[in-house]
Amino acid sequence: MKSAERLQSIRSLLDIRGRVSVVELAEQYQVAQETIRRDLMKLEKNGVVRKIHGGAVSSQNKYEQSLAARFTQYIPQKHELAQIAVELIPAGSTLFIDFGTTTNVFAEHIKELSDLTVFTNSHLIAATLSGNSSCEVFVLGGRYDDQIKANLGPMVIDGIGQFFADFAVIGIGGVDPKFGFSDQNIDEATIAKAMIARSTESVILADPSKFNRHGIAHVADFSQVDYLVSSEVPDSSITAMLAERGVELKTPD
Repeated sequence: MKSAERLQSIRSLLDIRGRVSVVELAEQYQVAQETIRRDLMKLEKNGVVRKIHGGAVSSQNKYEQSLAARFTQYIPQKHELAQIAVELIPAGSTLFIDFGTTTNVFAEHIKELSDLTVFTNSHLIAATLSGNSSCEVFVLGGRYDDQIKANLGPMVIDGIGQFFADFAVIGIGGVDPKFGFSDQNIDEATIAKAMIARSTESVILADPSKFNRHGIAHVADFSQVDYLVSSEVPDSSITAMLAERGVELKTPD
């Protein structure tokens, strides 16, 4: 791919996602990371992007807008599925909770439970749980991303590896009968994958908009998940795979 074509492709990705990372782009276009950094410098000079540590965001702040929009979408469904998920968590449990708008709603519902220990990379979730004096919260350290108010990167993965949890509670970008559970953000998917690997049971939270879609980054196969919690029953292609792989579906009665 020629440089001009790659620049246009990066612009298209930014229009869709609002945010890109150097590592991700280097892998996608099969070029050196330094080449991507030069591309981003050119785009920044043209006013297309604003460089951040490890990547760039759209100069139009579309990523921030999309994140704000995510916090206002499917609110009743997120509260409904969060109430169901809370019933899976006994007092005294240890949890990994990853960053996400759905997991943040879940945190609002578990803050009344007693004697919880929570490891999270999300500063928003930590703040949500701060009012519960019997809930011990550990924020996993790493590169702070101010766009999403969460820590990302290899230091978070290293931190996860120091602990074990009873449950990993994960928000997901897509649930697909062929590709399993995935996310659009590579950093977030890697963290979710690590949390699942260090937990006895994994709980996936997914509002109905996530069914039959997939992101670019794999999080888990169906066989690695214990519970899928949603406000609606997915279609037969997904429910068949859940039943085949032993995933318990939790929806409103």
